[in-house]
Amino acid sequence: MRIAVEGCCHGQLDAIYQSIKTREQTHGYKVDLLVICGDFQSIRNEADLDTIACPRKYLQLGTFHKYYSGECKVPVPTIFVGGNHEVSNYLWELYHGGWVCPDIYFLGFGGVINVGGLRIGGMSGIYKPAHYETGHYEVTPYNDNHKRSVYHVRRYDVYKMLQVKEPMDVFLSHDWPLGIERYGNTAQLLRAKRYFENEIRSNTLGSIAYEHVLASVRPAHWFSAHLHVRFTAVVEWGPRDTANTTTPSSQSPLTLPPPAETAVPEAVKNPDEIEIVFEDEDEDDGEHNSATVEALSLQGSEKESTSTPASANPDEISIDFSDDDDDTQETSTSSETQSTSTQNAPTPAPAVKPYPTETHFLALDKCEPKRQFLEIIDLPHIQGPVEFKYDEEWLAIVRTLDQYLSLEHRQQQPLQGQRLKETLDLNREWVKTNITQKQGLAIPNNFEPTAPSHDPVRTLGQQEKHDLTLPFLNPQTAAFCSMLQIPNKINPHGRRV
Repeated sequence: MRIAVEGCCHGQLDAIYQSIKTREQTHGYKVDLLVICGDFQSIRNEADLDTIACPRKYLQLGTFHKYYSGECKVPVPTIFVGGNHEVSNYLWELYHGGWVCPDIYFLGFGGVINVGGLRIGGMSGIYKPAHYETGHYEVTPYNDNHKRSVYHVRRYDVYKMLQVKEPMDVFLSHDWPLGIERYGNTAQLLRAKRYFENEIRSNTLGSIAYEHVLASVRPAHWFSAHLHVRFTAVVEWGPRDTANTTTPSSQSPLTLPPPAETAVPEAVKNPDEIEIVFEDEDEDDGEHNSATVEALSLQGSEKESTSTPASANPDEISIDFSDDDDDTQETSTSSETQSTSTQNAPTPAPAVKPYPTETHFLALDKCEPKRQFLEIIDLPHIQGPVEFKYDEEWLAIVRTLDQYLSLEHRQQQPLQGQRLKETLDLNREWVKTNITQKQGLAIPNNFEPTAPSHDPVRTLGQQEKHDLTLPFLNPQTAAFCSMLQIPNKINPHGRRV
């Protein structure tokens, strides 16, 4: 499998897909999957622009609406997580994950799926301590404060991700894990972004929530964006005690091991760098791409990589998963041509993968000319056709902890300790019996538009814009909750399609 990794999207899907097409034509290969690390901006119509936390001068309609309406077809199956400049009312409809349009899948506020034998997890949002302990209390239409708080990651969602125990291949986030810069070339990072120095010295660059997730999940690869700079790092892990099934407490999470060298070098001024003054700390790099597709496609600064993005060996050709050969037997057809009989077929048990001994971190820039926003990664031992499947372990976690999903300011304490472990085990068996064995784990192609798409010949009035920001009940979310036999808490009384 060959995957493309994109930093911040900022609504520029046409430019990103064109850049991939140019790479394919130049190098004679085919990209199988695109992953996007936030600021996706799934803008369907003019009303959605009013829901994005972003200075108005940067707001643009973008090109997503063409894929949402069916005017354009997605050329590469795509997965993304949310950032801090999003159409949050639409993403909230798909809190548990789902298709924002045909062939573009949102991982939800936290989620894990399997694609062609590749296990992919991710979390949306950025960390702000003021909202970390709260529930998801925001209600559409959002006021200015809620436009910003809604994308702040919650401890509850992090706690769910901390229950993942099986090996993870790829993890996506928008914000960086706290302290990750200590595991790469910090001096080079400071030359590119010298104003990071104070945060690096005070160990406040990045998300403490994602540090806990990284230390617990330990994926083979972690991809991020947000800070608009390319950066690589490698975190090496000690032996994992797979016999120890103790779950970290939500109050005493894991942290990263110490790096080999923790000293922060002095920043070296880059005479060619343009200093950026931010208007708002949540809107730090909210600029949108205004360049043409041709300019993006011809930039020599776009990174071409067939090696591990964070590897210390720049000449390495490919990534080798030693025990992944059996995973290709599980895949069948692409999501585009997947038949009903294939979707309903029972899913065989996946091959056991080894736990990664290190995590290769890669952060990329935003989609603009002369920026390193896209890299191609070759995974030669993942060879099956791309097929999207639910993850059995994650379904059990959702079923176990959904009762603690709070829609108020107060977030109640979830299950912990032995009771949590026993309940997770019971729900894992329930998922095997009621989903895996009965209908299979294939994610259905059940996208349905909720709000209307942009109409180029008609301008929405103020009342129409307001009405379109009111809650919609998304059929995908209702179907997901029905499958797991849990109550749907996400806009249950919203308008139906």
